[in-house]
Amino acid sequence: MNKYLAFGLTIETEVDFNGVLQDSTAATDVLIKEGAIPEKANRPTRIHRRGVMAKFGVADTRLLLDWEGVGKFSVSEGKEIVYQNLGADIGTLRLFLLSEVIGLLLYQRGLFLLHGSAVKIGNNSSVFLGIPGAGKSTTAAAFGKAGHTVLTDDLVAIKLINTKPFVVPGFGQYKIWENTVNGLKIDRSTLKPSFEGASKFLVMQPLSDFPQTPTPLKNITLLYPANSRKKNESIKPLLAPVELLKHFPLPIQLLTSTYLQKHFTDALKIAQFATINQLKRPDGFEALAQFVQAF
Repeated sequence: MNKYLAFGLTIETEVDFNGVLQDSTAATDVLIKEGAIPEKANRPTRIHRRGVMAKFGVADTRLLLDWEGVGKFSVSEGKEIVYQNLGADIGTLRLFLLSEVIGLLLYQRGLFLLHGSAVKIGNNSSVFLGIPGAGKSTTAAAFGKAGHTVLTDDLVAIKLINTKPFVVPGFGQYKIWENTVNGLKIDRSTLKPSFEGASKFLVMQPLSDFPQTPTPLKNITLLYPANSRKKNESIKPLLAPVELLKHFPLPIQLLTSTYLQKHFTDALKIAQFATINQLKRPDGFEALAQFVQAF
């Protein structure tokens, strides 16, 4: 088995992540292995990938996600992922393992999770959240083109260290839409297919330069479409728990009373050190480039 690094964890697995994840020589934190999963996940979710809705389930202490025609996944104790391949190619399998599946594992490990993108600007990190179509991935890609590191795309993991929030670097690749490729004038020859559809591509950041340690969180921006009626304004810290809960990235069945108590406590701690603002996204790619320069 090989060892790789993702979300600050050393993952031991026979799945080939060469060129996608950094190698690791540290002690194993997580084991990913293939195996039969007899239990069925039958609870519908809002999670869709490649047009297929994920179904969620619980078996003892294990969390289950099933994507029909792709794979079944079982996650236990924040330490082990078992997958049963239902016909996915290696690229698709990697995509699903590194999305909500590893999100379940991070949930079990107690990290604060958000559906969004994060970029490293100087020595700090900034997180961008928003409803589908709000422009969070395009905004992150614009920062990436400007020379900043995209720490994570789609799944943001925040760790509280001595009560202060840090973004845990995910892995070096991130997805962009075809209109973003055209709008930002990104060289297509440097991109790879995303395995999530013909209109998405993968940007591969140099693995040798990708951060391995958590980065202090400076701000969180809630993005809204340019034609939104929302005002550009700051969010009061006391409203942080409610605003951030709207961007929970996993099945809503996980929003138990115990989790919600921890979410509210952690969100208030995050808001003590990171500013939270709502902002209408810049209208057009030229305005977006100017926004990145001024941020």
